[in-house]
Amino acid sequence: MRIIRLNAVSNFLKLEPDSIDDLYLLAMIISKNDVVEAHSTRRFRASEADKKGEQKDVMIRVNVEKSEIDKSAGRLRISGKIIYGRPEEFVTMGSYHTLNIAPRDIIDIQKQEWKQYILKRLKQAVADSRKPRLGVIVLDDEKALVSYIKGYGIDIVAELYSRLSKRMKMKDFEARREEYFKEIIDAANGMSVDIVVLAGPGFTKDDVKKYIEVRGIEMRKRLIYAPASDAERSGIREVVQSDSVTRFLENEHVKREFEYVNRFMIDLRAGIAVYGPDRLLDALGSRNFSAVLVNDDIINDDKIKEVLGNADRLGIRIEIFNADDDAGMQLKNFSGIAAVS
Repeated sequence: MRIIRLNAVSNFLKLEPDSIDDLYLLAMIISKNDVVEAHSTRRFRASEADKKGEQKDVMIRVNVEKSEIDKSAGRLRISGKIIYGRPEEFVTMGSYHTLNIAPRDIIDIQKQEWKQYILKRLKQAVADSRKPRLGVIVLDDEKALVSYIKGYGIDIVAELYSRLSKRMKMKDFEARREEYFKEIIDAANGMSVDIVVLAGPGFTKDDVKKYIEVRGIEMRKRLIYAPASDAERSGIREVVQSDSVTRFLENEHVKREFEYVNRFMIDLRAGIAVYGPDRLLDALGSRNFSAVLVNDDIINDDKIKEVLGNADRLGIRIEIFNADDDAGMQLKNFSGIAAVS
């Protein structure tokens, strides 16, 4: 994410998303009745006889009615009525239009007021884009999961299978095992990260390490080895929270999410947890909270906005979770919003 300019008079924020993660974030913070401007195309017919028309490049400004991610196309779709456009001859005021925003497209967003917690989240996205991302491969003797730890959570991108069998002849077993190790090494070297953690139960990760060292294989990534209970998503979560990789994740949003959920669960067991918008509205002024946790799929709800606005005015930290990630799914069991002391 690149923030280009914030006009304090008009409240127009000009920015450039640089990944699908950024588009996902924008889909969550763009609300109904916001104003969004971006380059687009419109079909222009020179006359009624021109049935086909011609696509023209235009600049369109819409009053937002809906924003959503088109996952198949990797685009952010923002729909609403046109309130401004140029060139004027290609734009019909008041007609409906959908802006399709891709990474690297410049977009202007105008809100009546930019809440500090939203600006903070955008600035965090800017900071996240500048940091080296982390890769995690959890593996055992049957399979390996290849994943990225991103600002919004865990993204599993591949599954590798050893296809080993005890019924194999020793020679075939060793040959297939070597192929499996090579697939893991190739996956690690191919990741768009600086650091890859190899983790898992048993000795497989140690055998991969030995295989790399004995054969003098040159790794293009820095490798870290860590224990994990299994080669599943739960194993990835365990790695994210482990002491061996903490120093690489201290500023990562996903680690904060796990830590906050753990703190909330402690409060829950102690009988002092507060969750749900109505309870939070009653409790914010009378309790000393350190943070409000909220899932990103509800932050445009009016009552949720009221809670977050009150928290913002009281100087309480606001942590926005990805509702589809593990921590967010846990928070969803508690109305998607909670506070921690």
